[in-house]
Parts: sequence; structure tokens; C-alpha cells
Amino acid sequence: MSNLNIIKNKLYGEGVEVPLTDDELISVCLTFPGTLVAACDGDFDNDERLTMLDISESLSDGDEATDSDARLGSAERYRAFMWLLDNKKDLEDIIFSGIKEIIANDDQASANLVSMLHEVAETSDGISNVEMEEIKRISEKLGIKASIN
Repeated sequence: MSNLNIIKNKLYGEGVEVPLTDDELISVCLTFPGTLVAACDGDFDNDERLTMLDISESLSDGDEATDSDARLGSAERYRAFMWLLDNKKDLEDIIFSGIKEIIANDDQASANLVSMLHEVAETSDGISNVEMEEIKRISEKLGIKASIN
């Protein structure tokens, strides 16, 4: 069973119709490290939540203000972010394994991921030591550089 199917089954239940496309779920998984950074200091504050909501909206093909399907999709992606974060201990290795496959030999994808981690960390008064340590931990597990330079 693929990592994506494992995540689908854990997130929605086995055999349940998934409201996100595979590409949307992959995007949610690629954003998972950002939720880890946002929550690593034990204070997942409103600014960090709004950043994650902005990311879920940016993954939409439509306009949330006028398209109810786009709005529901954004809400579902945000819900998936939060559920994955709540279940990170069981899913981190599975998600990271999938991310490693996606970013393998793609320097731009790796750079975009690291940039997102820094963006999320800077949301609340700059990057704290705890957030920088989490960025380093995630980068090491994914086999990428932790710095954006």
C-alpha cells in the first residue's frame, strides 16, 4: 500500500470517499513540516493558524469568496493539516518518506520547502531557537539543507 493510501485510510477511514484529490492530499503532506514548525514551541498561536489557513487557501484553484467548492476544499485542507499535526507521532515517518520521494533530485522543491519552514517560523516574532531546532531536525530527516541561502 502506498504512503498516500495509508494516510488516506488513517485520515478518513478505510474505504471512505476522500474529499481531497490525490494532488491536494500530497500538497497537504508537503505542508505538514510547516505545521510541525508552527506548533513546535507548544504555542500554535492565531498568527500561525492564519498562516496555515492562508496556505490551505493558496492551494485552491478557485476563489473562496465566490466559489463554495473552493471554500469547502480550503476548509478540508486546513482540517487535514490539523489532523495530521494531532497524529504526528504515528504519521511523521510515513509523510516524510513520501516527501523525500517527491523532492528527490529536485533542488527547487527542496528550496521551496525550506523557505516555507522559515516563513512559518517567522510568523510569530521571528524564528525562535526552538523553531530553528525543529527546522534543522526536519531538514535532517528529509536530507535537505536547513538554511534558505
